[in-house]
Amino acid sequence: MEQFEFHDATSHPARNWVEVEPGIDQMTLNADPKTGRKTLLQRWQPNTKNTTQTFVHEYIEEVFIVEGDLADTNLQQSWEKGAYAYRKPGMKHGPFKSEKGCLMFITCSPDR
Repeated sequence: MEQFEFHDATSHPARNWVEVEPGIDQMTLNADPKTGRKTLLQRWQPNTKNTTQTFVHEYIEEVFIVEGDLADTNLQQSWEKGAYAYRKPGMKHGPFKSEKGCLMFITCSPDR
């Protein structure tokens, strides 16, 4: 991971919003290709549903909802600003939808 002091996150030339699914954009804030650790921002437009039906990762994922809402359509449960998730490798989750739109801070860390 690179070391950064406070700065405008979008001022770094390598940081851009990239569409990962229709209505869902993601920006990598920092990443370490050697370890696979990364820090992301993900934003969902209002009335967005993801197309992936079930997510399963081989890494630890932490998610904090900074703004908006997110719902798991299988669990029929929704969360709002301030909600936090910690997912161990192999945990099934999703699919998701957002009515208001959503901004999330996400960390992905190898399970080592």
